[in-house]
Amino acid sequence: MRKTLAAFAAVAVLGAPALAEETYEQRLALATGYIDATLEDIDMQAMVKTMWQPIVADVTAKGIPLDEGQIAKIDQLYQEEMTGPMYEIMRNQAAVMAELFTFDEIKAIRDFYASDLGRAAMTKLPQVTQRQTPMVLQMVQEKMPEIIPKVQAILSEGSAAQ
Repeated sequence: MRKTLAAFAAVAVLGAPALAEETYEQRLALATGYIDATLEDIDMQAMVKTMWQPIVADVTAKGIPLDEGQIAKIDQLYQEEMTGPMYEIMRNQAAVMAELFTFDEIKAIRDFYASDLGRAAMTKLPQVTQRQTPMVLQMVQEKMPEIIPKVQAILSEGSAAQ
């Protein structure tokens, strides 16, 4: 949050869209300030860790033992390969926000995440992801045997019509 005030000050220079219609550039500047501030607060190392933990859990659940050294190497690999791309994806989120949200909506999101409650939500996001990912993976594994034949049937309908 150290640079948060600087980011907010930069946005203040642009000013809220006074009586004129807001512009994409105004929304992008506000969203960029918001994203920059959140990137300071998020624990990216913990977020990346949530990417490999389900794989390790699945491997060990299948009876394949992994020692702490192997787990540390997996973590290091994911940290090296995923941290940069994750930051890039999150930075690109500013443009997406500028396209989808109004200036006031971006401002409200920014203000929420600048609050103590919003910062708590952001810092706990890796824990939420860590707990939900195994549930999502299990659900996908359970549903795919049912879904794949149905998708194949839909695709074959298209082939039969031609």
